[in-house]
Amino acid sequence: MAAVMTRTLFTLSALLLGYFMLQMSNGLQGSLLAVRADLEGFGATATGLVMSGFFVGMSVGSLLSGRMIERVGHVRTFSALASTASAATLVHLIVIDPFVWIAARSVTGFCFAGLLIAVESWLNASIGSAERGRLLSIYAMVGMGAGVIGQLLLDAADPQGFMLFVLVSIGLSLALVPTALSQALAPAPDAASERPSIRHLWSISPFGVVAMGMCGATLGTFFGLAPVFAQRIGFDPSQIAYIMAAATLGALVMQFPVGSLSDRVDRRWVCIGLALAATLTMGTLSQASVQGYGISLALATLMGGLLLPTVSVVVAHINDRAPPDALLAASGGIVLMQGIGAAAGPFVAGAAMDVFGPRGFLMTLSLAQGVIVIFAVLRLALKQGIEPEAKAPYTPVSMTPVESELRFPDQT
Repeated sequence: MAAVMTRTLFTLSALLLGYFMLQMSNGLQGSLLAVRADLEGFGATATGLVMSGFFVGMSVGSLLSGRMIERVGHVRTFSALASTASAATLVHLIVIDPFVWIAARSVTGFCFAGLLIAVESWLNASIGSAERGRLLSIYAMVGMGAGVIGQLLLDAADPQGFMLFVLVSIGLSLALVPTALSQALAPAPDAASERPSIRHLWSISPFGVVAMGMCGATLGTFFGLAPVFAQRIGFDPSQIAYIMAAATLGALVMQFPVGSLSDRVDRRWVCIGLALAATLTMGTLSQASVQGYGISLALATLMGGLLLPTVSVVVAHINDRAPPDALLAASGGIVLMQGIGAAAGPFVAGAAMDVFGPRGFLMTLSLAQGVIVIFAVLRLALKQGIEPEAKAPYTPVSMTPVESELRFPDQT
């Protein structure tokens, strides 16, 4: 089994390397645009709309990219979208205007949806059911690790210059190389898939619908506006880079402890505990200052470890309850709900920051976490939990809302 897994990883390493380059570039670009927009005086609401544009583009791309893959194949789709995303990055340098940035960021989001769908569907079609869980765990960990490095690259140059934008563009362009030269055979294009359905997802798990929307709002707000929050309370770009990297690292480290706990107890209780602990941590973080940078780093690590693994727990909860014939439509519902939340979160948080100052960022996150707690408690009173032995295995999922996150039966 180990030898088979080693051969599989070697064959698919090029795909994983291309995915690493994508997520590293994405991590850098998100924080860079937030910091630069604030330095350019866009205002928190406009900056939030720029961040929301990415997730609007991703939501549209998640619906349309499958057709593109069906028509021209995985390699051509990946090449076209990576090149477009690379070019869109440089548009931010050419025209410094909120409306242009919103449009360019939306294009980038559309491209990323197609890129990540192409990579994951390629991976899924290249492995058997015995290997799928472990490989998708590696896939998620590669994405989070790339995000850590991407955040650290914010310290590589002055955000007010052009160098960091060029680094993002280079990273997206280089992601083409290992994917185009991969020895892994691209799967044949699939037939038209079932349309995503939030209604189907609701019939499986009402808590899953609400929680995925709030998880999306949390992720969109956190990664979109945390750099603005940190900048406005006095941290410089170098410090912001390490704060964002610490938060992403916290998510990486906490995935498996949180997952192990959720395999033993009702996952809704785990979501409640994470949300309450995150809200308490936010109360402490509201007192953060440049004088306590080390404490702020520790709090950011804890925040990432509490907020971000909730996505994986909610997906596992839906997995526990989804019948096989509802997986496809429900998976699309997950993508839609997370995308809707991720698009709305930065806009709401940006508007709150313009009204209430930096604490508006924490207020928005607290609101999203509060909704998760309230709805989880209501569902616990109405619906009995699943016995541990009947649960689907927990698998970490990427934090980007486009993947087919439910685990389908072997299709090889």
